[in-house]
Amino acid sequence: MTAAMQLDLSAIAAPASGLFETDPSAANDLVVSWGHYLGASERPFGAQAWRLDIAGEPVSVAISASTVSSTVAGYERRQVVELARLCTRPGFKWATRVMLRLWREVGGPAWPYWTPQAAVAYSDNARHPGHIYRTDGWTRVTGRAGAPSGPGSTWSKQRPSGHPGAGRKTLWLWAYQPHGHEAVGS
Repeated sequence: MTAAMQLDLSAIAAPASGLFETDPSAANDLVVSWGHYLGASERPFGAQAWRLDIAGEPVSVAISASTVSSTVAGYERRQVVELARLCTRPGFKWATRVMLRLWREVGGPAWPYWTPQAAVAYSDNARHPGHIYRTDGWTRVTGRAGAPSGPGSTWSKQRPSGHPGAGRKTLWLWAYQPHGHEAVGS
């Protein structure tokens, strides 16, 4: 029996599935309980969170945030929104791709602090090659993003040796088009 079949679908009132804005602290609780390798998103600035529910149960979350850098992929901070966390409940791996697309199309553009011209996300080179972004049409900007932890790091809070967020990452970009035009990935 698949994990999706383990949900009690007979108890569904409308809707059977949905994307809902949720409190970032509630999303972080799910990120931690589902075992995301980076843990909670603890950036001290703007954040917004989204939850994908099936039969009234959360199966995936996405947390949007302001970028750490003042510029990224040629955009100023106030032109871009970052997908800071994408985490799916164990046993529901299929929902990761669904949540990425929903966040890209709904969550990213709904960023409450400014209208983003682009969305960015990072994938850890040591963990995975970023196929989820590539197959969703995102553009690979570089495979050498992210300063190493320690001296010279761009983080104001230095990461200890062996921190899961240390190391090189691939930077992915989704450029939004002006209202009324479809976004273009590559």
